[in-house]
This record gives sequence, C-alpha cells and structure tokens, in this order.
Amino acid sequence: MNKWHIGAALTALALTTGAHAATYYVSPTGDDGAAGTVAAPWKSITRAQTAAAPGDTVYFRGGDYVYTASLAACASQTDVVNAVTLDKSGTQNNPIRYWAYPGETPVFDFTAIKDNCRVKGFNVQASYLHLKGLELKGAPQQPGNLLNNESWGIWVKGSYNTFEALNLHHNMGPGFFLSNGSYNLVLNVDSHHNYDPYSKSGAGQNADGFGAHIKANNPGNVFRGCRAWANTDDGFDLINAYSPVLIENSWAWLHGYYPGTTTAIPAGNGNGFKIGGYSGVYQADAPIHTVRFSVAFKNKVNGFYANHHPVANQFYNNTSIANGIGFNALGIDTANAAVSLGTLRNNLAFENTPVANVAGADAAYNSWNLPVSVTAADFQSVSTDGWDAPRLPDGSLPVLPSLHLVTGSDLIDKGVNLGLAYSGTAPDLGAFEGSTPITLYTDVTASVKIVQSGLTVDRSTQKTKGTVTFTNTSNAIISGTLLFRADYLSDGVTLDNQSGTQGGAPTLQLSVASLAPGQSASVSTIFSNPNRVSVGYLPKLIAGKL
Repeated sequence: MNKWHIGAALTALALTTGAHAATYYVSPTGDDGAAGTVAAPWKSITRAQTAAAPGDTVYFRGGDYVYTASLAACASQTDVVNAVTLDKSGTQNNPIRYWAYPGETPVFDFTAIKDNCRVKGFNVQASYLHLKGLELKGAPQQPGNLLNNESWGIWVKGSYNTFEALNLHHNMGPGFFLSNGSYNLVLNVDSHHNYDPYSKSGAGQNADGFGAHIKANNPGNVFRGCRAWANTDDGFDLINAYSPVLIENSWAWLHGYYPGTTTAIPAGNGNGFKIGGYSGVYQADAPIHTVRFSVAFKNKVNGFYANHHPVANQFYNNTSIANGIGFNALGIDTANAAVSLGTLRNNLAFENTPVANVAGADAAYNSWNLPVSVTAADFQSVSTDGWDAPRLPDGSLPVLPSLHLVTGSDLIDKGVNLGLAYSGTAPDLGAFEGSTPITLYTDVTASVKIVQSGLTVDRSTQKTKGTVTFTNTSNAIISGTLLFRADYLSDGVTLDNQSGTQGGAPTLQLSVASLAPGQSASVSTIFSNPNRVSVGYLPKLIAGKL
C-alpha cells in the first residue's frame, strides 16, 4: 500500500478518534528517542506505552520486532518473565489502541529469547485496551529445562479488552491464554502451530490454541470468529474456568498431532473444543459454557468435548466432521462418577464416531437423533482444505462452500428455535444456515499490475471520480467473477457505484469474466466524500468461482 493511500486512510481515521486523542507510530527501524510521529517513529511498544493515554492510538509499522531478552532476568529456572508488559489501562469510552498500520503486518518475534524459565510474549495486565492486527510468534521454552510447563504467546489478566485480528503461532505453549478478567472479546484471532516440546507434563500437552481459565465472578468473556489449528493439545480449552465463556462462529482442526502432520503426539489431548472440567473432580456452582455455530474437524480425539464438566454445557448448531468422536458429553456427578451431561441442539455430526456419552444428556434435534441421514451429498463441499485461507478485509472468516448445505438436503429446517437467528421455517442443522450456493473467492492481486488514474472532483455532483486498470502479468488466464475491492477505504468515504461488499470493503464487478496474459480491464470509481478528506484505499483484484 503506497504512502499516499495509507496517509489518507490514517488522516481520515484520526478525525474520528476525538479532538484530544493522540496518534503515535512505532517502527522496527525507529528510535525511542524520536518524536513518535509517522516521520520519526519510536522503536518499541514499551516506549509507546509510556506516552499513550486513554483514547490514544499507537500504530505499528510492518516488519519484525525481534526480542532477544525479557524485561527482567529469570530469578530461577521456574520463574516467569515477560517480553512485553502492558499495564496502563484505558477507560470505558476511551480505550488505548495498539493497532497494525493499515495494510502492514507488525511481527513480534520472541524466538531468540534465551531466558531459561517460562516466558510470556505479551503480558496484558491492563484493561480497556484494543490490540488489532499484530502477529506474535515464538514464545520459547529452553532445551534441558524440564521443570516447567508452557510459555505463552499472549497472557491476559485484565478486563474489557478487545483482541482483534491477531495471528499467534509457533509459541511453545498456548497462543492465547486468558488467566482472569471479565468482558474480554477475542475477535477474529488465529492461533496455530503452537507446540511445547519441553513441558514437564509431556511434550505437547499444554499448547492450546486458546485457553480460558478464569476465576469465579468474571462474566462476559467471548471468543468470536476465531480459528485454531495444528496445535499439539486442544484448539479451545476451558478447563478450570469458574465463570461462563461463550465461543461462537469459530473453527478448530488438526489437534493432538505434531504441527503440520497427522502423526499423533502422545501427550497432546487432541480436542477441538474442550469445554470445562476440573481435572475429573466435581465442583459445586460450576458455570455453564456455550459453544455455538462452530466447526471441528480432523481432531485426534473429540470435536466437541464436555471434559467431565459437572453441569450441562450448551452445544448449539455446531458441525463435526471426521473427528475421533464428534460430540462427547462426558460429565461428572457429585460422587465424581461419570455421567452424561450437556444440552445439545441442532448439531450435525458426519463421519467416524458421531457421538459418545449422550445417553442421559439433554440431546434433541441433532443429526444423530432425528430421522435424517447425513452424507456427502448434503453439502456443497466436504473439503477440509483451505480453512486457513486469508481472512477478509475486516478480519472476518473466509467464506467457504465447505460444509454448507445444498438445496434439498434433509438437514434443512430440521432444528428447533433457540432464540437465535435463522432463515426458513426452522433452524438448519449445523454451523451454517441456508443453502445459497457459496462462491469461493481468491485474491489474485499478485498476478496483476494495477494502475490508478488521478482522482478528480466532479463540480456538478461533488463526487470524486477515477479509474482503476488491471493488467494480467502472469502466464495463466485469470477467470471467474472478477471484482475490484477497495480495502482500507478512508473513513467517511463511500464507493457510490459499488456492486457489493466483501468483508466490509466495497467491490465493483469487472465487465469481463477473464483476463488472458497481458490483457487489461478497467473499472470506473465514483466516491462520495462529504467530509472532503483525502480518498485513499488499497486496490485488490478478487476472482470468484462457484
């Protein structure tokens, strides 16, 4: 994204953050003795925190922020140290924002830290923060130190925070760990390829994608639109959580294996969604957790697992495919004896063992206890590939045809009304409502040259007009429904002649259905700009095929 477009987008955004809010900048090539401006950025998040006040925004330029040591040395081999500590809070109406610079990816890399104890990449103690667009990787364990369990990519003990569009991977422990706090929103976050090879409890036993292990009286924590994959333990783990947690519209796959393989790791639990439990011991006043509209596939043991929880968790409108067991409602009673516990509605299980320990649980209107059959023909696709595709511009999940129902499936309208949104006469079974054919879109921007004409203002309409031209620079034909997409469009500016939207970004359909090598096609843009800010955006070419 060129400087003109970025500058325009940021200028427009600054107009919306309040007259007295400050905007600061950090860069891997910056200097903590500089002014913290876009032209003279700081180098570290620590320096930025000293200046940031409630309502302020700190932008991180793309590139690698490499850490070789924590803030303090290990006092012992069983100590815990932090590479970054965020302990200055915002306020309810004025959070402190730590955001990626639009169109760029700041990478916090902890791989080179050699402190011989447990490490938190980000130690978040503050409340009313908003972290967005950051990548965190490599929180380490040290070979030869088998006195501890996991380290953590990001460790949280605060409230009213938003963690959005983060990419957490290759940490030697959980990517995201919520130790305590209330009303935290984990939104559109990816956590993958986390593996703890040096844990004393066994290699791979503690590297979850997401963990929430909060104390009592901490309500309101939500995981929404998150993905966990290729972690050696579980995708989502709520063991020892004493307050209710909601997980929705999230995906988990390939857990319990060495990352990137289907070779089972013995100590890795291998559940997609492990919802509660207290290590097999009954706990009075346990909370009810909820998982809904979520997907689990190819997990070693269970897709959705109650994990000896002492009360009935809620499993609503979820889809399991090719897990060891789809839905396992194993609970525990006051005598620590195994019982079936769970409220299961509108769930769909396909392939392998659909369910276990559901006799005696409150299970109704699910694929296994309705007069329906589940086959591959019920779905637009049963592919388990491509679920890690790039997210949409607003950070939301990619839209895939996989596991969406087809028209005529006997799984449509077979659920029961739970007070949640649905179409038709009743909810469908599974995570995805409706049978509208899904177009699979691919970003092909790397295969084209893009030329934008100078934008001009039409004096009669006060609209800003321009042209965007795409030329195929590859050796292959680009075909399908071709869309121009305007990512990071300046705040307050709208594309008047848009033909649709994708992930919050406006789109325009090209008049051609293919571009041969060397061929060009153009679209005309008409922007409405009532605040007369600079019009900036990142142009993309997207190809869609049914």
